[in-house]
Amino acid sequence: MKATKYAKSLLALAVVGAPVSLSANEKESALLEEIVVTAQKRSESLQDVPIALSAFTGDFIKEAKLTDVKQLVAFTPGLSGNSTDSFLDTISVRGVSTNSFGIGGDSSIGIYKDGVYYGRNGAAVTSFFDVERVEVLKGPQGLLFGRNAASGAVHTITEKPNLEDVEGYVRLGAGESGRQQAEFAYNQPLGDSWAMRIAGSHSEQDGFVKNLYNGDDLGEHDRDAVRLSIKNQGDWGDVTLTAEHEERKQYGSIYIGQDANGNSFTGDDRTANLDFQGKDDARVTGVTLTANIDLNEEMTLTSITGYSKHDWVYQEDWDGTPVGLAGYLQEQSGEYYSQEVRLNVDTSEDLKWYVGASAYEEDVTAELSNEVGDATPYFGVPYYNGLLETNDTDGEYNGWAVYADMTYQITEKLDVSVGARYTYDEKEAETEIFGLGFVWPVITLAPVKSKQDWDDISPRIALRYFVDEDLMLFGSVSEGYKAGGFGTDTVTSSIGGVALPDAELDDFDPETITSYEIGAKGDLAGGKVKYGVSAYYYNYEDLQTVIIEVGKALVENIGEVDGMGVEMDLRAAINDNWSLFIGAAWSETDISDIPLDVCAEPGGSNCDGNRLAFNPEWTVSGGINANYPLNGGEVFAALDFSWQDDFYSDGENSDNATVDSVGFVNLRTGWNSEQNWSVSVYVENVFDEESFAGRSGVAGFPVNAGPSQERLAGVDISYSF
Repeated sequence: MKATKYAKSLLALAVVGAPVSLSANEKESALLEEIVVTAQKRSESLQDVPIALSAFTGDFIKEAKLTDVKQLVAFTPGLSGNSTDSFLDTISVRGVSTNSFGIGGDSSIGIYKDGVYYGRNGAAVTSFFDVERVEVLKGPQGLLFGRNAASGAVHTITEKPNLEDVEGYVRLGAGESGRQQAEFAYNQPLGDSWAMRIAGSHSEQDGFVKNLYNGDDLGEHDRDAVRLSIKNQGDWGDVTLTAEHEERKQYGSIYIGQDANGNSFTGDDRTANLDFQGKDDARVTGVTLTANIDLNEEMTLTSITGYSKHDWVYQEDWDGTPVGLAGYLQEQSGEYYSQEVRLNVDTSEDLKWYVGASAYEEDVTAELSNEVGDATPYFGVPYYNGLLETNDTDGEYNGWAVYADMTYQITEKLDVSVGARYTYDEKEAETEIFGLGFVWPVITLAPVKSKQDWDDISPRIALRYFVDEDLMLFGSVSEGYKAGGFGTDTVTSSIGGVALPDAELDDFDPETITSYEIGAKGDLAGGKVKYGVSAYYYNYEDLQTVIIEVGKALVENIGEVDGMGVEMDLRAAINDNWSLFIGAAWSETDISDIPLDVCAEPGGSNCDGNRLAFNPEWTVSGGINANYPLNGGEVFAALDFSWQDDFYSDGENSDNATVDSVGFVNLRTGWNSEQNWSVSVYVENVFDEESFAGRSGVAGFPVNAGPSQERLAGVDISYSF
């Protein structure tokens, strides 16, 4: 890697980081440089954006060996939850997560790539390769991103073709557990106004959890991805066409059953005993066409057109035992179309504004199956071994939105931004359910159809005050919205477990959030220290969550949830050779005004006063880097750590769903040559800590899900030109 790129990668952290090396003679000057982000639909310095925002450069992502969105959890204050391989893993932003994995609902966290929305499980190219940066916006982004970004948004921006230089890189890696990794990129100018860029990645690794049932190792993965971009640029603006494809084969979530005392049935937290084969396989293709047309010096018209399709198969043994009690299979495919048009106008130094419109269409099909085995050991009642229940659902969803935002310079130091987005969503679904009612509460004799629509206005106002060139204060009030949907396994009317002819799918309402936030971003010690701190309070209404009612799982709206918290980050150049970074978050959530006694117990208690799932009270992470010149290059060493408080993986806050606190430490050392090649060795999870991404109860027994990877050592070598 080139030294200047390493410098930018440390600055990219609005939070904490992982091993990132900076040349000794550039470290202090690097901290004076700012990364440019586009979170507010215009290019701005990260330190000047009045939003709680974490940004990661592509160099940081490569050096930290992050492979997908979920692995940002360890490095982003306010982001928590699950970071294992499975696409059904749950992450939360400020305590709000998505725990409905059918196709009748949507994510509460907006996932975007190059301005295109990807919200469906299994439907996106998630591998991080040849990435320019990733922006993580915390809090409701109803105005800026709109569709289903109620709790926040994660936006990946890929590298674009460069018209100036022939350039690229190759990176190879190998490690324990059969780890093999490769990544490359090649950029080629094509005349004066055209350029192309091709990039690809490969990652494979053996499993790290022994399955006693058949002797297999679980947790393996094999992923390949490629991307081709072509760019045309002139005095009028630029147009970029990007096509990418990913194929992945990996294991689904791994469940390990425990006894009533919380001890694994296998005697080891990295040993399972599962009779049902897990998988998480997908083929995903995406195409994006982006045009930026300069109408004049003040006005730019942007068009973003997106298309994607996917085929996905997910399978897991969620009872965590070899008994054959329950296995789950989801086979899903879909096509997605989106279009956005935006006009940015800089009328004067005092006034900037933009207006835009967007449209979205989704056609998705899923077949969900539950295989029910011998339940006698759990319930004392014999069931047919291998009983299969299936659910076939087709969904046609579409929506559109219009939005506008204005930033006005009130004084030399104070400005205000005011904007709003109107969103309309329409969903139509058709479901057929076959079975005997063991897992799904009804069967259908004919397809059950439903159609609903919703709309919302999401405003935002933000104030920004520059005390001086080293300190910016900000405050905002914003709202977010997520569309309603259908519970595709429950109906409005039935008799004896059979849907009536007039039955429709149970639906749930949209969820809305109002958030209040204040914060500060600044520099100290002449720019050698950069920091950010924010405090927030939010109120959720009708938060969508999965509950268990009379033996069935369904999505319901919780009346209200109040949340508050504080987040901070700091980066510093200690001297010419040493740098550090640290981040922390404190969060408190409170469930109230529940329409159903969803947590009812014999004593009559409910969820009032409980915390949200996947919401640890504290998270802390950070790291330290050292760099010294040596033999025509530099030697570097880096340590990073992350710690997460204990949390519940359900809204009932039950003992069976309590995940213990855990901390991880990673080490890396190596040598960077002045000839643009480098070699490094690393150890992940140095102290071989064991933890789980989630925990639940099956028939009164706790089941752990998503065991952490064991300690793993490896080596990387790279060359850039």
